[in-house]
Amino acid sequence: MKLHRLYLESYQVLRNLEIYFSPQAENVFPDPPSYSLDFLVGVNGTGKSTVLRVLFDLMRKLERHAPIEYGFELEYELGETDTKRHIKLSNFPEEAEFPEFDTEGFSPLGELKVWENDTEVQLSHNVLPEMVVAFTTGSETAWKKLDEIQALNGEYLEAIQELSLLDRAIREIPGKPPCFYTLENFQLEEESRFLFIETHQISLVTLCGLLADLAQNPENRRLEEVLRGTKGNIDKGANVEAIAGFSLKFRMTQGTTSQADRDEVKRLAHFATRKLRLGSDYLLVFDLVTSGNSTAQAIIEEFSSGLQLFTILARLDKIGDDGQSVLREVNIFLERFGSDNDENKEDHPPLLLFDWLSDGERSFLGRMCLFTLLGETEALILLDEPEVHFNDFWKRKIVSLLDKTLEGRQSHVLITTHSSITLTDVLEEDIVILNRLASYTENARKPDLKTFAADPSDIMVHVFHAPHPAGQRSVSYIQRILSEPTNGNLKERRHTLENLLSVVAQGYWSYKIRRELLEIEPE
Repeated sequence: MKLHRLYLESYQVLRNLEIYFSPQAENVFPDPPSYSLDFLVGVNGTGKSTVLRVLFDLMRKLERHAPIEYGFELEYELGETDTKRHIKLSNFPEEAEFPEFDTEGFSPLGELKVWENDTEVQLSHNVLPEMVVAFTTGSETAWKKLDEIQALNGEYLEAIQELSLLDRAIREIPGKPPCFYTLENFQLEEESRFLFIETHQISLVTLCGLLADLAQNPENRRLEEVLRGTKGNIDKGANVEAIAGFSLKFRMTQGTTSQADRDEVKRLAHFATRKLRLGSDYLLVFDLVTSGNSTAQAIIEEFSSGLQLFTILARLDKIGDDGQSVLREVNIFLERFGSDNDENKEDHPPLLLFDWLSDGERSFLGRMCLFTLLGETEALILLDEPEVHFNDFWKRKIVSLLDKTLEGRQSHVLITTHSSITLTDVLEEDIVILNRLASYTENARKPDLKTFAADPSDIMVHVFHAPHPAGQRSVSYIQRILSEPTNGNLKERRHTLENLLSVVAQGYWSYKIRRELLEIEPE
């Protein structure tokens, strides 16, 4: 999957916006990565997150043959080098390739057209990416509304029509437990291509990603640097030696838990080290200390892939109509690196829970595990400001870690960011700056400077348009002192500037202060 171009006539704050993603020219790197990566940047309110949501919305509606109420054109590639296919979709009339916005209204929408390698074809799953994945660190409300809207289209009505007359009647009786079997199967089939990761699912993503990685032979594992970093230095990794085990707690209430859900729990229980039952609650404990690789392999093989395992557990974690979920609790047991010089080893627990990690550590592990979770799936991955909670060292390593976890994969990762450090790891061709003029964002462009290995301060000024790379308070204070008149008292002026110089870091502003000091040197 590789995005090329998106044109939107009118979608929320976006108007007549055309975005070109990965460059068409040959990559300058001698060994370019197989995956594609683009960053969306801009000040708050320019519509970066909106671009991610409209892509997710477009793909969902295309997959379900639902009406698309806004004008668009979308171009991308599918397949590897030998089987590459260029896909173009548009709902503009053929005579209006680039419709113009005017005060009279927007151009009328035409019939959806699909082209594969310049040949018109029918819309089908074959011309859509295998998977579309979205994860946001901001508000999830707008993303969830997309799900709510999808449930109202005509495709959903087909599932209702497949219910028996008795089941349809039961669904209309308040307080009666309806049979959702047909609807569940329909929804699972329809939603299999779309994965919106909610914040509360981060432990599930981490667990399934860790198991998928642990199931690999040691030389093929992709999370070693993410987990270990530099031994004993928590700033250079998650400082995790290994995953020691995990536990899953299920609540299977008689009469409300479907047989399909019970069967999935039984499949998992087959690999559990311990099985405990208390009433309708079942606790499965998995010990990975002695046979982690073989146990992880067996679990992943049973469920086909880490992604399929996550899909099943996420469904069991979803709250049903009775206000309950089957999966009640997820615990991951991690082994930390210990320090050889630690005098209080006895005070440190041998294991810690995933939930004990900081927000930054959980976010860091979860996002990287997401990539291993997808496996060989050709996916469009939409990440909204994934660096939130990351320290600067981790921000510096985001692209490097993406290279390791996505090596050999054909996915396209589209990221919104405010991190100057992260942008120094990509070419300017991989950065899209959104500019909002007045009420709408109508312009997307590439940076005017070379960004690869640039100084982050240059990114701050030339990409994010900050007036200075330093903080506003310090700059304003120094500028105020430098602009004050001397009033002929050079001795007092020198004293003021020398005191200021003693607290200012080496760089541009210390140079400005020294230059004025030289100018008032006595002859």
